[in-house]
Amino acid sequence: MTDIDKLEALERRIAALEEMLTHQAHTLDEVSDQLHLAEQARETLARKQKALLARVQEVEDTSPGGAPSLQDEKPPHY
Repeated sequence: MTDIDKLEALERRIAALEEMLTHQAHTLDEVSDQLHLAEQARETLARKQKALLARVQEVEDTSPGGAPSLQDEKPPHY
């Protein structure tokens, strides 16, 4: 194998590595974007859950005659 052949083989390997790196960088960007969207959805759900719990607490606090807590109430099938 001549020096020119070795140099061409190295150039092909470098080009293949550069292509692989480009694909991996693209995949990493896609994963990062999906993770960001998932975090936004989690934060939205957490805010909604907090608001819902506050509303349930408000209903329990204003229920007439000291009605039992919704957490203590048994489901209808019991």
